[in-house]
Amino acid sequence: MINRREFLVRAAAVPLASSFAIKASADAPAAVPEVPAFDPSRVRPSDFSDVDLDMAYNIAHFARIANRVETDGPDRGFINVAVWRGADQLHPYNARIMESMLTLAWFYATQRKWNQYYAHKALGARLELALEYWCNLQSPDGKFSERGPQQWSLAATSFGVMFISETLRLLKASPAITPALHARVVDCCRKALTAVLFDPEFIDQGKSYSSQYTSIFAGGAAFLALYPNPALAARLKEQLEASAKELQSPCGYMYEADGPDLGYTLGVHHESLRMAYRYWRETHLGEILLDAEESLGEWLSYNLLPEPEQPFWVANRSIETRQLHSIFPAIDTPLAENCEIMRAFATPPELRSAAIKALRDELNKQWPKVPPLNLGAFDALSPYRFLQRSNDDWHPEADQITDARKTLRPARDHLFTEQMADTRQPITFVFARRPGYYAAFAAASKPITKQQRLGLTFVWASRSGAIMQSQTGGKEIAWGTFLGDSDLPVEASGFNAQYSAENTVVHYPLPGGGVKQITFAGDSVRVSVERGGAIVERIPVFDAAGVVSNAEYAMHDVALEPPADCASREGGCILTDTPVPGKTLSVVELTATDKLEYQIRPTM
Repeated sequence: MINRREFLVRAAAVPLASSFAIKASADAPAAVPEVPAFDPSRVRPSDFSDVDLDMAYNIAHFARIANRVETDGPDRGFINVAVWRGADQLHPYNARIMESMLTLAWFYATQRKWNQYYAHKALGARLELALEYWCNLQSPDGKFSERGPQQWSLAATSFGVMFISETLRLLKASPAITPALHARVVDCCRKALTAVLFDPEFIDQGKSYSSQYTSIFAGGAAFLALYPNPALAARLKEQLEASAKELQSPCGYMYEADGPDLGYTLGVHHESLRMAYRYWRETHLGEILLDAEESLGEWLSYNLLPEPEQPFWVANRSIETRQLHSIFPAIDTPLAENCEIMRAFATPPELRSAAIKALRDELNKQWPKVPPLNLGAFDALSPYRFLQRSNDDWHPEADQITDARKTLRPARDHLFTEQMADTRQPITFVFARRPGYYAAFAAASKPITKQQRLGLTFVWASRSGAIMQSQTGGKEIAWGTFLGDSDLPVEASGFNAQYSAENTVVHYPLPGGGVKQITFAGDSVRVSVERGGAIVERIPVFDAAGVVSNAEYAMHDVALEPPADCASREGGCILTDTPVPGKTLSVVELTATDKLEYQIRPTM
């Protein structure tokens, strides 16, 4: 008697009849030849178009990945190489690892002058093994696992639909794979799509982790364009129409762990959005995507501010619930063609041209040498590199970017105080613009996730850029009041704030007595703390001269270290010796008794 897991593992080792005529004996599985190493002598750097410059790296390392498809044993078909999801997630039960099937399929099914693997029989055989293995991982009701055997997961199922749908699109024409296997993959993808669209647990989880659910809009649209199904199309439309309320906060952010997280939203969610928009643009469903993007763009305008003379945006970061990102590069999305606010965050044409030129110059100089494959890294060679290659792109002109940036609220209005509140979690945000500065504040009775740091989270000025940035998950590098021997500010555990009529003054009680007040004055952010006994206040700043106080003053340099679980975080942790390149983060520590007052203001 065997259990279901043992049955599936054994089933994975049984090959389907293959169209590649690789013969097997009666007692042994088919022998599968290796995919040959890339031969750079057959390729010139000029063979790569501007949009394919990154493919030099991809194809140079491709055979190493293709040849790690297991060809015998209980894991026959498993892509046993840590180039996607990290070494700590490389487990045979993890269907997310198998998303690299798209990598195999792209090289097998795509004609390029430099692609030596197009229609290659050894690659086709290994692709078939991988597809079969993926199908064998599926539960009877269409789900896939990620964290453990038979621990069925929304992410593994939903992202599986997205990557397999693009794989099926590539395999729709020649070169074909075994017809019976192709039909089985289609059926498995349909079952997975059905599970995501109808399973109540998956739907509930998607409401909290929107990026895990919006991927079904991409995968579903792609699959149904290939294999129409009126019932599934109607259900997909129904779920998309509900997404504005179920997946997106009235503040504009997409829910991640029920709160804001720009890392997942601008990464994973935007990848899905771009793919879905390809199929739904100029339709009712496309308009829903654009409306959601418009709301997100408004949220971004309050929480991503430009750093002068730099190609990145600085984030109001300590409210993030999952990932760790202090800055973000430009945000390029084809939705910006019809969603004007998103043009503001796009890469300027001159920077895009310069980046392409730099890549081509490097390729010409180094060829055939390419950067080494960073085995074990989370995305050493991610299947996302191949997901959008056939999708439409659109880039605004320089004047369109300039015009859009003028419409962003902090650039358009130099005097306002805006309050926003989420309806799912009791968290309130205040954004204050004054002629000399911009500041952000957040309050909740408790943080949504442990890494959030609430209170005064961000101060910025148009000439100097970021002045103060409270750091996600920080101890002394998080803004706030420190009482007793605690290594966390009191704001880290949450607090109940009260606001003046115009939201220009915020105050809240301190544990054990006392009160703290933040005033968004005309020339500075003013903070006062009153309580009986010692008071310690820490302010993480990029310009210590901007903190003015009569209290006892000390300044500490900061050495940032990645969190212990950095390697296992989706998207990783982008940390350097400073959160904002070109600036040094310091912590100003103020000490007083009974009452402490200070100001944060621009120095330029």
